[in-house]
Amino acid sequence: MQIHSALLSQRPLIAHVDIPRVSLAPADLRILIVNEDMRSADSLKRTLQELGYSTMLTAYSAKRALAAAADFFPSVALLDLELPDMTGYQLAYKFRSHLLNSIRRVPLLAVAERPVFENAELTRAAGFVGCVTKPVMPLELNRILRSLQRQSH
Repeated sequence: MQIHSALLSQRPLIAHVDIPRVSLAPADLRILIVNEDMRSADSLKRTLQELGYSTMLTAYSAKRALAAAADFFPSVALLDLELPDMTGYQLAYKFRSHLLNSIRRVPLLAVAERPVFENAELTRAAGFVGCVTKPVMPLELNRILRSLQRQSH
């Protein structure tokens, strides 16, 4: 009995080592989501949260997105190509011609309703860094966002 209680009081032979968790995304990346459909925007927001992103703002129209960008200073903007007040292409043009230099340089990622072969060429020509289709695949989105993060550092 003495041996048993002595063994219980001893410290383990192997020290506990804290292994750092690998972060999928930087906590400080500020993401502007522009989508008129609340369910679609919420789904995209949930996907981003699951990937580890935490600083997001959703605008439900192009006009609101432009107003919000000046106060929010996004690191990246995810623009739906089909908005109620203008197309995503028109909104991209407004971002690229904005008075604030920080808004002009925001990387823009197009979010399309359906895969169209021409989307990649059209979005690139409009100043987008890429184009994803709905439903947005988490790993593809994270790959693009991580690539943008590496480019900014």
